Amino acid sequence: MNDNRNRSPSISPGAVVVAAIFLLVSVIGINWFTSFVPVVLPPQASAESKSVDDLFYVLVIIGGIVFFLIQGMLLISVIFFRAKSGDQSDGPTYHGNPLLEIVWTIIPAGVVVFLAVLSFNVWMQNTEPKATVNMIDGNEIKINVSGARYAWTHTYQTGRLDDNGEQIVINSGDKLHTYIGQNIELELRTQDVIHSYWVPAMRVKQDLLPGNPATGGRPTELRFTPVRVEDETYPAAYPIVCAELCGDGHGRMTGEVIVYADESHFLEQFYEPAIYAILNPPADPVLRGEILIQEYICNSCHTLDSLEWSSRTGPSLNGIADRAGERVPGQSAEEYLVQSIWNSQAFTVPGYTEQMAAFGPDQTDANAMNAEQLYAITAYLCTQGEQTDCDTENQTTAIPAAIKTSFGLDVDITFGQSAGEAGTTETADEG
Repeated sequence: MNDNRNRSPSISPGAVVVAAIFLLVSVIGINWFTSFVPVVLPPQASAESKSVDDLFYVLVIIGGIVFFLIQGMLLISVIFFRAKSGDQSDGPTYHGNPLLEIVWTIIPAGVVVFLAVLSFNVWMQNTEPKATVNMIDGNEIKINVSGARYAWTHTYQTGRLDDNGEQIVINSGDKLHTYIGQNIELELRTQDVIHSYWVPAMRVKQDLLPGNPATGGRPTELRFTPVRVEDETYPAAYPIVCAELCGDGHGRMTGEVIVYADESHFLEQFYEPAIYAILNPPADPVLRGEILIQEYICNSCHTLDSLEWSSRTGPSLNGIADRAGERVPGQSAEEYLVQSIWNSQAFTVPGYTEQMAAFGPDQTDANAMNAEQLYAITAYLCTQGEQTDCDTENQTTAIPAAIKTSFGLDVDITFGQSAGEAGTTETADEG
């Protein structure tokens, strides 16, 4: 057997030509791919988007060069340096090459450090606090985001007071309303597990971290500024998704960022109408309940055809009024409904787990619900059935009696009537 261990491989002219062609094709391919990035990625809808995309281009180019270089060298080695047919000799043996080892250590290390510094600068730039945030009609307000399996809830602490001296809080459900040029700063909290608030068009993402349940979890912050997108029609909607696996309903945990053309459109189409609706609720508790129940995260788990809900994590609410009176012996339908909402862990429907969020007057932001709101939501649920077990003819006494029996609270049933005319909202007497 021939010993070729000291034989040095030679690079033929053909290998050089192939390498040159491969390198040229690689450069053209990378350039072609990056030209399609604006088509593949969502529109750049925030001031932070460009720096993130620029960083992405750099990562794609460097990653592409490394990939094609390694694959090209591997391909050339396989074609030009493979063992010849019938050659049974050992391949050449190579010992350490300090210069080569230094080179292939320093170059990758330099690339990694360069990318780390570049990424850190982009992150610092995009997370830096702004001088003014959440400016609405000349005032700086606070916007909170609550994440719970499996829905987002956005609340605006307006700073305005109602006739009872309580701050008006707008609950916009799974939609964040903003306008072009507004510096947004969100405070995010989770009610259960880790979630990740991701708005692809804004190129921002932030995890929501569990913490002290009494304070609604450990707060995190997210900042971005919407910008005008060419050829976009406003108000424009951009999806919000959860980017952290949080359970079987993870894929349904979505929402929208609604961006208005300017502050005046934002005030006219969302902010002022929302405040007016809070100060002037419908006199009919059923209508008010229909509005209120959509502000909470109920749609993330339940099915209810009348509101086009289709989630299956929790039991269906279709026909709930027909069976509410049969759930617990000796308990009225109204008592079952109010306790199921405020004391959700008291009842577990067979086939489902105990994961419903807690609602009530002692809960924070997204889950806060006073006795009057409970009364209205129960009145609405009592209409969800063909042969309701609820006493619909005497709901103004039956539902308050159920709340009184269950929680010892009195309900002012005039809140709807007086508010509809005078623009005031009554609060519950919490005894």
